[in-house]
Amino acid sequence: MSALAQWDAPADPRPARRHLRAVPTGPQACGGGRAVGVRVQSTGLRLTARGRRLIGVVVAAALLVGAGAAAKAWATTPAAAPRGVTVQSGQTLSEIAHRAYPSMLVSDAVTKVALANDLNSLQVVAGEHLQLPR
Repeated sequence: MSALAQWDAPADPRPARRHLRAVPTGPQACGGGRAVGVRVQSTGLRLTARGRRLIGVVVAAALLVGAGAAAKAWATTPAAAPRGVTVQSGQTLSEIAHRAYPSMLVSDAVTKVALANDLNSLQVVAGEHLQLPR
């Protein structure tokens, strides 16, 4: 007696191999299809992780500088009250202005004092009180 054994064997005894497949390029690639994830269109600016970190550091530094400037502006001391002087007999406005502001030109100092006191003329009277702004 003879026995015949039959196995389910594949028709092709070679193992299955991956095959190269043509990937569309250009306008054909925009539709997706079998070439999933292939895009040829320009996407504009693409930031890497390093670029995102750099932008974050720059923005944080700008915020710190702005906050520091704002804190400095708010922390400044209020303007000191203007000094005052009482005009003595025989004193002139230019003499008072020159003593108050020796580093300025006399004409500039006189103008500063006149504007601070709303003077219409350069005449001052003995006993008059003048404000000398800083």
